[in-house]
Amino acid sequence: MGVKKFLKISIGAMAVLTISAVLVSAVLAAVGGSPDSSPVKEVEDVVNIIGNIVVLMYRAFFIVAISAVIWAAFTYLRGGDDPEKIKSATKQIMWAAVAIAIALVSVGAAKILDQFLQTGK
Repeated sequence: MGVKKFLKISIGAMAVLTISAVLVSAVLAAVGGSPDSSPVKEVEDVVNIIGNIVVLMYRAFFIVAISAVIWAAFTYLRGGDDPEKIKSATKQIMWAAVAIAIALVSVGAAKILDQFLQTGK
């Protein structure tokens, strides 16, 4: 399986898991029936929930990126003298570095968004 296909499947799985978690929490909140049972009471609660989701996605993105680097290392090891496999492994490492950069930028963007949403502090 190529790195692009692996990344597509991994990102798709993360999206499905995130959507599932949101739907399950919505159903559980609806079953509770009482507005008092909602975890969201203030704007700060929404910021905390968004922060938790960002941390979860950040960790998942790093796991996918590290998996891609390990996969590229095995490609290098199996490549031997085949220049095509070495070239493929180099591209895999490049895309893993891009994934790590995106994860780092997303955390920075989340912190900036957090600062904008926390007015009065």
